[in-house]
Amino acid sequence: MASRTLLMVTSLYPYGQGEAFVAAELESLACRFDSIELVPIFHDPDDVARPVAQPVDLGYSAQRWGILRAWHVAGALLSGLVRYRWRADLGFVLRHRSKLENLKELVRTIYRARLFERFLACRARRGERVDVIYFYWLLPEILGALQFRAASGADVRIVSRAHGGDLYEDRKPGGYAGLRRAVLAGIDDVYCVSGHGQRYLAGGYPALAAKFHVARLGVHDPGRLNRGPSGGPLEIVSCSFVVPGKRLRLVVDAISCLLAAHPALAVRWTHVGDGPLFDDLRAYARARLGARAQAVFKGYLTPAELRTLYREEPFDVIVNVSDNEGIPVSLMEASAAGIPMVATDVGASAEIVNAANGVLIPADADVPTIAAALHRFADRRAAHACRHAARAWWEVRYDAAVNYALFGRALAGPAPAAACAEAPASSRMHPCTRLHDGE
Repeated sequence: MASRTLLMVTSLYPYGQGEAFVAAELESLACRFDSIELVPIFHDPDDVARPVAQPVDLGYSAQRWGILRAWHVAGALLSGLVRYRWRADLGFVLRHRSKLENLKELVRTIYRARLFERFLACRARRGERVDVIYFYWLLPEILGALQFRAASGADVRIVSRAHGGDLYEDRKPGGYAGLRRAVLAGIDDVYCVSGHGQRYLAGGYPALAAKFHVARLGVHDPGRLNRGPSGGPLEIVSCSFVVPGKRLRLVVDAISCLLAAHPALAVRWTHVGDGPLFDDLRAYARARLGARAQAVFKGYLTPAELRTLYREEPFDVIVNVSDNEGIPVSLMEASAAGIPMVATDVGASAEIVNAANGVLIPADADVPTIAAALHRFADRRAAHACRHAARAWWEVRYDAAVNYALFGRALAGPAPAAACAEAPASSRMHPCTRLHDGE
């Protein structure tokens, strides 16, 4: 059997702190492909890469950020204007609002696609064969891969995942994703991380619906369930980057409201994650929360460190009040540990939070609504069933060992190495975990 090679295109991984869940996916993909190479589209030369088993090709990101960046970008844009079909998109941009933002988006798409096409052509000239090009995000570079395949006649499959910010066009600054129709028309398959995302694409591009699938993300079993508090304050945890869209001040306000409404209650809030508003959030919590509330800021934790936290520290509930989401991996991690969830009904959050394992609140929930949802878990005896339901839902839908084995099979077919462990057959065949084309 000929060796099978995969080129996996990421945003930063293995650089930076994001895309932490790529590592778990790579464990499964390594059982399906003889060779995997990583291609980050960004990287800071001053950053130190996380240790990975796979080789990393920085040829593309170096073109975008090296000392000859302006030269590379200008040349790519000019040749891309000749090679790609962009006039229909330009007409759309000029007919709608946010013309400047959307014109920038179109220009970025063209030069990034052309740069990536050149990058692939350079690899091909060096004799570097690839069977599958897998984009972890729905990126402009996909168009360059499609053009490379068309121009070279290469026998290569081109696929992508689709998450949240990369998928939903209304989250773009101007509500437009550059040359999206051309990308979706040419790509072989798009694997959405949620049913919500699959329905979004199928609704926008019904003629292409057959190539849009659901391939859920997953997290590892923490090894031991969160034991839950036996007494003391209501233990609340949150886990996210500290950025405006996470609306973490609402958590502070909800805790303040909760304490005002229930004078006998005490609260301990633990936040995991950092970001540009980290110091601002800590100052806001100090100003808003009184003696009956304790705020603990853990900063950034790796997935392994977070699993350790959930094994060792008891929590009553996790809260997520984001104004948008793809599918919140932070909730998957809490669910795996048996922690009930409170979350806003945005993106695909409703696919993980339900009446059995937590409380789904409106996207525009006010502070008293959030506070009331959190207070439900002050009755620990009543909340006990939610803890079991949270864990059971992870087993059904978000077990990394199951989901990534299924996804690896979808990308590559039968595993080449008998030594690669498969998920148990009973788990693989569960209808809610199977890779499928709908809910």
